[in-house]
Amino acid sequence: MARPGILLRFSERRHRKGSSLNGHIKPADATSPVTTPTPRPVTREKSWKHRSLGSITSIFHGHSQAPQNVYEKPVEVIRQEEYPHMNNGTYLDHSGTTIYAASTVTRFSHKMLNNLYGNPHSENKPAKVSGDMVDEIRLKALRFLGADPEHFDLVFTANATAAIKLVADSFRDLAEQTRSGSFWYGYHRDAHTSLVGVREFTRNGEHHVFAHDQEVEAWLEHPGAYHRAIDRVSSLGLFAWPGQSNLTGRRLPLEWAGRVRRLREIQGTYTLLDAAALAMTCDMTRVFGDPSQAPDFTCVSFYKIFGFPDLGGLIVRKDSGHILTLRKYFGGGTVTMVKTLGGGPVWHISKGAEMTEEGGLHDGLEDGTLPFHSILALGEAIEVQRDLYGNMENVSRHVTGLVVRLYEGLRGLKHGNGGEVVRVYEEAGEDVTGYGDSRRQGGTVAFNVFGEDGGVVSYDRVEGLANERGIYVRSGGICCPGGIFTALQYEPWQLNRAKSAGHRCGPHGLGVINDLPTGVVRASLGAMSTTKDVDTLIEFLREIFVTPTTTRKRGHSRKNSNSSTISNSSVGSVGSVAFEPKPVETFAVQAPPRVTSGCCSLS
Repeated sequence: MARPGILLRFSERRHRKGSSLNGHIKPADATSPVTTPTPRPVTREKSWKHRSLGSITSIFHGHSQAPQNVYEKPVEVIRQEEYPHMNNGTYLDHSGTTIYAASTVTRFSHKMLNNLYGNPHSENKPAKVSGDMVDEIRLKALRFLGADPEHFDLVFTANATAAIKLVADSFRDLAEQTRSGSFWYGYHRDAHTSLVGVREFTRNGEHHVFAHDQEVEAWLEHPGAYHRAIDRVSSLGLFAWPGQSNLTGRRLPLEWAGRVRRLREIQGTYTLLDAAALAMTCDMTRVFGDPSQAPDFTCVSFYKIFGFPDLGGLIVRKDSGHILTLRKYFGGGTVTMVKTLGGGPVWHISKGAEMTEEGGLHDGLEDGTLPFHSILALGEAIEVQRDLYGNMENVSRHVTGLVVRLYEGLRGLKHGNGGEVVRVYEEAGEDVTGYGDSRRQGGTVAFNVFGEDGGVVSYDRVEGLANERGIYVRSGGICCPGGIFTALQYEPWQLNRAKSAGHRCGPHGLGVINDLPTGVVRASLGAMSTTKDVDTLIEFLREIFVTPTTTRKRGHSRKNSNSSTISNSSVGSVGSVAFEPKPVETFAVQAPPRVTSGCCSLS
């Protein structure tokens, strides 16, 4: 049923309360026993319909069977020894960045104080020490990611976004030589804004957003139908998608790269995988184990894996890398000769174009002086990661078990009237949720909180209250505009309304418009997360937002002088008008059938 009237009623303006680490946050106790749950599929039916609040809460008070620890040491011991800086709160924003180990900093500092490192682009001894170190760690990083250096090269970048832009710059330059003067660009709706931005390098609307996985599959069956603006389907193209949604943690198919490569009709189309979120808790041999099936270009953020250093990378399939050497820009040591004076045409010789045994593709793409001190730190981070966790498959198993516990705990919270407290957003269309299956789901949960009367509590309010308790989550659009649009079941007019109403992602945005949220709360787990971290968040939500008994009917709220609908309490509804948005076929809220929210945030 449509919402009557055309006037906007701003339910709640964002008001982010400050937090302090001095006297207002109770330090987290890192000494709780290891109770990482065994990864398993979670049936939706049992998660919310046939499990009482009492049985859910009992799980988180030591009554569930503790599974075997996956690391050599119990995770809480690792936390005590390597992460004392995490005792200042409960950190649940690992998808933003995970936390660095103390040994990484100690070992990095020791090498910095006991060696002399110079700018690598020289033959003097300190420069050669740095150059040899960079070469060694480049190979070490590739092997850590499961990428055989015989088939892959690693280009160091500032972050994953810089890696994406490097690819985009190359395609923009090369596209000038095509008939249309542009290239076709396709990207998945779950793309991070860094992937979405590549579309601005195309011309005449030669880009397409795939609304769901099934549309990608349809494109792979009939590629010509999605290249309407291109003269021939064999023209230059780039298809990009995230390995893991930055919003919900859903993991997308990895086999698309190999399928694109095998299609004769689109031999001019290359693939770009955004693995920044995926690589954080995934064994990347799934991506690089078979070079013939791997993406042409894959970007990562090493700080999401190790916490430190702040460094990114572009993993390039060598059989495809030649296309990047055709970019126009060069700088620093990426060239071997440059003509500037003397009349006649100017020219330069790129190191990347030569690709000798002594050098590689990366030599022509790493503009200027390398961040060699950060690369030194990366080498130490890789060693410490192996010492603490063994391998990334162990990390994956650990995080998968914890996120199942978090997912079940959140969905088990109920008001006294039986209404949901937390609504988790995840992909629909299956009888069994992706949580518990590391091939389908990472260690992330995106959700919103609802009052007893069914009204949504603004996500920034939830984050602000959590912050006061020393619980650190992330909220907003999460830099995933297509994912937000779909998860919250927005329609185009609602997005335009939010824009015209003045909503912007940030501290001055609108958390709720006419009872519709403009974002979500996101909690994400990492290698060193514990059951105590998970249980602390669940207990916080239960204590602050669960109403044990029915106190009022839905729709009863008071209004302020500005006609903004506000809640009667911090746990009540924000807004009063019921609204049933148009269903979205491929994405749904895993909750009881009543759905009243919908929105999109500009990220």
